[in-house]
Amino acid sequence: MKRVLIVGQKFSGLTDYLDSHGIDYVLMQDLTKTKYPNKSFRRRVLADFSSDETIFRTVDSINKPFDGVINVYENYVVPTAKIAERLGLPGLPLDTAEACTDKFLMRSLFAGASEEISPDFAIADNENAVRKFAINHNFPLIIKPANLSKSLLVYKNHTMDELLANFYRAQELAPKIYSKYAPCRRPKLLMEEFLVGSIHSVDAFVNADGEPQILENVVDYQTGYDIGCDDNFHYSRLLPSRLSLADQNALRHCATIGVKALGMKNSPAHVEIIMTDDGPRIVEIGARNGGYRERMHHLANGIDIIGAALDLTFGKQPIIRSTTNDSCAVLELFPKIPGKFVGLKNEVALRGLSSLNYLSIKAKPGEFRGKSSDGYKMCAVIILHNSDAKKFQEDLDFVNQNVEVTTF
Repeated sequence: MKRVLIVGQKFSGLTDYLDSHGIDYVLMQDLTKTKYPNKSFRRRVLADFSSDETIFRTVDSINKPFDGVINVYENYVVPTAKIAERLGLPGLPLDTAEACTDKFLMRSLFAGASEEISPDFAIADNENAVRKFAINHNFPLIIKPANLSKSLLVYKNHTMDELLANFYRAQELAPKIYSKYAPCRRPKLLMEEFLVGSIHSVDAFVNADGEPQILENVVDYQTGYDIGCDDNFHYSRLLPSRLSLADQNALRHCATIGVKALGMKNSPAHVEIIMTDDGPRIVEIGARNGGYRERMHHLANGIDIIGAALDLTFGKQPIIRSTTNDSCAVLELFPKIPGKFVGLKNEVALRGLSSLNYLSIKAKPGEFRGKSSDGYKMCAVIILHNSDAKKFQEDLDFVNQNVEVTTF
């Protein structure tokens, strides 16, 4: 029986998969993310992730051997690489893991790639640096954390006054947001050019030789800005892509260059790309499966995303083939007006849609919810799937036009 060490946090899709495939596992759970630290579980060991010393102390205390080490959240990419190296198991090179979780390091490596694949950027550590970058670039400009995920503290700025106001706002909010979502990281703000174009992603699986197998199935995005919100969250993810085949091939080519520029090995890669008039430009590459991709690619394409990631963990080359090309969408709902959560407008009708595959309401009644840029998470997640493309589009149009978060 294979045995896996899950680093940091788990999600039920992974552990259910391991159980159903007869793979044993131990969860090395982050103490700061543990609701019941005093309870004892057979497959759980609590760990302090604040230092290498405390991480390795826990690793050394766990019964071995393991056949692989895996993580599913951004915060644990670097610890996973360190643990894999300590145990002599396939994993990301450590400098690559650092670059995959720090957009400044990532963009610096992209700058040395064989083709232009990334926007211009600079560290925003003081007002003079912000002003200098703005003087030499056209608005709008983006302020964002270099080492956070989920669009937290990301601001689009159209004027110098707005840019400086959001720079100081981000600095003010950063300690609280990092403490909650990335307690072992230091806040680092980045400025970059705003790229005009449609947003997409592709997922890849990079073998021990650094060769990526890029999925054929490109995912299209809509952001909060695209649906009229002053916020940069990912509103929808959609399969199949509506791009031309030539543009999809260009995205996959760009993803290959980016993965190789980072020196990725033994890892999934989630590549977010903007298709501009000058060609594709990479927003970021995560060393993990993309969010919701296990469900999306399984429903739409019949692809075993978790199995492919585990193959890399075990040092094997995954075999990936699409067997279907159904329609699937994942939508994250935020309030248009920040306030106390009431519910979802037209929830009853939503639950009756034939394409509804999954609905999870994350917010509790009366709980305050706001923008992702101010550190808030989504209020609800909706997944639609249908092999009937026409019916799928009808149901997706209904959600887009009639379902929204209500607040007071």
